[in-house]
This record gives sequence, structure tokens and C-alpha cells, in this order.
Amino acid sequence: MIKMFVAFGDKTVENEMGSRSLNKPLWMIVGLAVFLFLRNGEVGRKAPDFSLQGVYGGSDYHLNSFQGKSVLLVFWTTGCGVCRRELPILNGLRSDAARSNAEIACVNIGDMDGAREVMRPLRLRLNLVDLDGSAARSYGVSGVPKLLLIGPDGKIKWTASGLQSEQVLRQHLTGD
Repeated sequence: MIKMFVAFGDKTVENEMGSRSLNKPLWMIVGLAVFLFLRNGEVGRKAPDFSLQGVYGGSDYHLNSFQGKSVLLVFWTTGCGVCRRELPILNGLRSDAARSNAEIACVNIGDMDGAREVMRPLRLRLNLVDLDGSAARSYGVSGVPKLLLIGPDGKIKWTASGLQSEQVLRQHLTGD
């Protein structure tokens, strides 16, 4: 006999054939897997445009102005230790990115002064700041570092969260 049930959190809806309760941790794992699967739906969609200030002033930067180039967009915060470890790796990939017609855009969320202090020793060309967090929200950033590779066609090609190795970053930037 087949028993059918539908679970909502730690509750179970019973049918007339009987009942069954789900283990709460199992339900949480299934929910997390579904969430992660749906979050990967970012890949393939058009990247939202933004208008962000440079950390050192100058004119605002718009994502659409890089049409025809790949852009590795990296959202980070000054209080994130993992982010601070990843920034020098990105700095080391500048020449690889340039040879591959790509840009690396590091976007600090909400801290202009802190971003200037952290970025001063690095020579990344695009050091941007998202003061009000609107760009981060438009990309669904819920944790940092959050990386998105936007292709020359303006569509998201790859996303990742957390510290990425130099090899992984180089592979996505250059296609090698």
C-alpha cells in the first residue's frame, strides 16, 4: 500500500490511507536544496544595470557601458575577512582579464571610507561603492563575497558565493 503525504515545516497533511510525519531536519535539507536550485536561476538572465560611484570619485559607472566585454562583478564589505582575502587574488588577475577583454568590478556595499582604505594598495581599475545597497539588492546578494560573471551579451554566465580560488576565477574570466 502506498501512503501519500505532504509536509509543511514540521506538520504533515494526512490522507485517508494513513499518516506519516517528516523529520524536521530532513525537511530543512530538502528546502535548502530547492532554494539553492532556484537561486541558480540567475544564470542566463539579463544582468540588471546599475549606476555606481567610483571609490575615488569621478563619473558614475553603468554596467551597460561595458557591453561587449565580460565583467566579473564582486560584491564585498569591509567587515568581511573572506572578501579581504579574495581582493588580492582578483588584483593578481587584472592582466589576464584585460587580455580576455574582461573587467573586474569590485563593489563595496555601503562604506566609502572603508572601501578607500582597503582598496588603496590594490590597483584594480573598477573600485565601486553601492552606498544604499540598491545594486546588491537587484542582484539578490544575501551574503558576501558574491561573484557574478556577466558575459559580453549582458547576461549572467556564472555566480558563486564565498572565497574562490585563483584557478577558478581565471577559468571563468578567460575561458581557459
